[in-house]
Amino acid sequence: MTAALRAPTAQEIVQLSVQRNPGKAGEARQVGRAAAAVWKALARLSADQRRRLSEDSEAVSDLVLEVVNRSVADAGPEVSTLVGEGLAEPLSRAEADRRLNGYARPSPIEAWAGPVAGSTALAQDHGVPRSTLHQWHQQGQVIGLLKGTRHHLYPLAQFVDGRPVEGVAEVLKAAGSARTAWLWLIEPHPELNGRTPIARLKAGKSAAVADLARRDFGVS
Repeated sequence: MTAALRAPTAQEIVQLSVQRNPGKAGEARQVGRAAAAVWKALARLSADQRRRLSEDSEAVSDLVLEVVNRSVADAGPEVSTLVGEGLAEPLSRAEADRRLNGYARPSPIEAWAGPVAGSTALAQDHGVPRSTLHQWHQQGQVIGLLKGTRHHLYPLAQFVDGRPVEGVAEVLKAAGSARTAWLWLIEPHPELNGRTPIARLKAGKSAAVADLARRDFGVS
């Protein structure tokens, strides 16, 4: 008996959708969740049924759209209109700032990026000369995360033996920004069996990771 086709988890599909569309994370998550539901349904079909569907993929797309549009149309009469109480009186600038500060909670870079260090600490503790670090940064060889308006902190995980891991530059170029590149590097990737791209770079898989980054960020 042939084993059932294993569908990727919704989390894996959503994660890939967000990685492909880093500037539209909210919409990407919605599409990813919908795609996961469709994938799960298709995985339950027989091999013959999947073969027939794959021979006319446009018809499948049209069918999905038709079902969704029909569902929205059928739900129309049940939608109720909610009436609010209107807008409150405008807040003063001081009160608005007070409330905003109450909601906002500054998060240190280490909370999401992992251990980081400035140029002085890298020179003293890791043997990376400040002039060399500055040159690497200017050339796009290392990822520097901006703290404040001018100061940069460098994730330590990108260094091995006092040098940037081979392949970081290609990922940074594909991502277009240091923050996006580092988030992508440290998140488990579904096409790497749940391992992180930075771990694969350290394992010497720089070419494969670079290709994956260019594909995820839509760089030809």
